[in-house]
Amino acid sequence: MAMESKNGSRLPEKTPLRKAAQTELSVLRLIQARPSISRIELAHETGLSTAAITGVVNALSERNLLVEGTVNSVNVGRKRVGLRLARSLGYVIGVDLGTFNLRIAVTDLNGDPLAQRQIATEMSQGRPAVLARCFTQIREVIAEAGLNADEIRGIGVAFSGVIDLERGMILSYPRPGFMESWRNVPLREICELEFGVPCVLEDSVRAIAIMERSRGIGRNYQDFVYVDVGMGVGATIFINGKVYRGCNGSAGEFGHITVDENGPLCCCGSYGCLEALASGARIIETVQIALAKGVSSRVLEMASGDPQKITIEMIALAATEGDSLSYRALSESAKHLGAATADLVNLLNPQAIIFGGAVFRAAPDFMLEQLSGMVRHRAMEKSVNDVALRKAETLSDAGALGMAMITAGTIMDAVYGEGVAETFESSSQSVA
Repeated sequence: MAMESKNGSRLPEKTPLRKAAQTELSVLRLIQARPSISRIELAHETGLSTAAITGVVNALSERNLLVEGTVNSVNVGRKRVGLRLARSLGYVIGVDLGTFNLRIAVTDLNGDPLAQRQIATEMSQGRPAVLARCFTQIREVIAEAGLNADEIRGIGVAFSGVIDLERGMILSYPRPGFMESWRNVPLREICELEFGVPCVLEDSVRAIAIMERSRGIGRNYQDFVYVDVGMGVGATIFINGKVYRGCNGSAGEFGHITVDENGPLCCCGSYGCLEALASGARIIETVQIALAKGVSSRVLEMASGDPQKITIEMIALAATEGDSLSYRALSESAKHLGAATADLVNLLNPQAIIFGGAVFRAAPDFMLEQLSGMVRHRAMEKSVNDVALRKAETLSDAGALGMAMITAGTIMDAVYGEGVAETFESSSQSVA
């Protein structure tokens, strides 16, 4: 069955791409993944000569798929020509549907944001209300970006639950009070029916990690692990620069390795998981329990006397100001993270482990210093001497921007196909 392009023209039946077309599409994907890449860099990545790359770039530019511009070189005073996707190709939405915050970004296919928004998720209102509010916010952000709905090519949603990527379903959401309402939710289908464009569903930590790989310190490494420590704990493994997903897409559940068999019950149903002992939620809970027992801490004053208003940022600030309870709570978390990280170093021998998430944004130097000592103490000497422990460069909007980037990448085949169809159509009209 033939498909329609965005302008309504009929696309040819799906057939194996010719070698030249495969090369063009590969180049287009590389430019989408690394905006402002140069011809020389493309030649290096593809193994083609610079003359061949120039021919491919010229062909894509003639179809209005690419634009060129000068960007600053690493060499002072020199500029180079960078290649980017044309903005006329459309825009995508990235959504990070988190436990506490809902973040939305509208970007072009290069990942450049036009408009962004962050509001409280308010999970306690229930799934129907959360999704209705999310969809309303998406439409408002599209309008804020000055776009029409028909300019949106796709939507990507990051969610911090157990996800079936192939079916686009949320299988479960292991958070107390929310498990039943988010069980077996066909979120991809719901979003596609709501907005009429393709939707991509992805794990939130992977979305952040992919953004870190593309735009953060992860661009310096091929084999590394991104560890996210927020209200939960998760990880993404990169091998040869690519995400390792495992046989069914579940790789990276770092938060659910057992670090203490006699430890507290985790939301996954097991005992002594890393997440139950080292997450931001655990750090806050530790402080709250101590306060309820009468332990003195500056954090209570920061929270205006209400323990329920305590945040990880307050605890991090109090620790730097000499608050012993806050220091101990963070230190305990870092100790467990360090022990588990040492196992990662021994098992995978990565070039680097990059730490992000709310806890590391709030107290990056403290946490890295504390866990580094534990890693050096527990990991094998050769591996620990080779691994770099780094803090992430991306910020709290990385999940939404990462989903926009992932979504743009998934529609590149369609973008290229439409470019071919429009060129064919123009050629037919000129011959006629």
